[in-house]
Amino acid sequence: MENKTKLTGAGFGILGDSYSTFAGHIPEGNACYYPRPEAVDDVLAVEQTWWHRLMTRNNMHLLANDSFSGATICTNVRPGQVVANAYPARAERTFSGDIKPDYIFMFGGTNDNWLDKTIGQVQYGDWTEEDLKRTLPALCYVLDYLGKHNPQATIVVPINTGFKPELHEGMLAAATHYGAAAICLENIDKKNGHPSALGMQQIADQIQAALT
Repeated sequence: MENKTKLTGAGFGILGDSYSTFAGHIPEGNACYYPRPEAVDDVLAVEQTWWHRLMTRNNMHLLANDSFSGATICTNVRPGQVVANAYPARAERTFSGDIKPDYIFMFGGTNDNWLDKTIGQVQYGDWTEEDLKRTLPALCYVLDYLGKHNPQATIVVPINTGFKPELHEGMLAAATHYGAAAICLENIDKKNGHPSALGMQQIADQIQAALT
């Protein structure tokens, strides 16, 4: 008998960064990281990504994958990118309510952490453009937007390993405030800072365990 979980058959969307990209599976024009054999030599097929593994295991349906390599949550973006690449604009563009995912994976913060962007404090309303230049206020804005426009969805916030403590704790606090499911990843295998094939499997396994 098939072992069904609440993930079985669910539709899902991703708002992500390089960790969730794969060529041909993100919007045209979005910067892509995978496959990049010179950097991560064992993630060469889309079936090896964390989200495809999760999808296959649970017979899920991908409705949107708006992932952008190098993107920050905050609107103080890296050189060469524009504010429209940051998470707030992409949340508005992709998750405005036109699709109806059962789960939205808001997987980010790695570039904010790497680039030493100003973390700021959790802020649950009255955001200004200046506020969104800091990571935690921008995250709160994104979670607020996703929840209001997708009341049917469970918002999932995987938190990467290696974050500054104040970023890690702030992301946990924001997720809790908005009723999102925060998943603190542990011991993810990486090459050049990005999940290897093993790391992708570990991410999928840890998300599966947390949600079921």
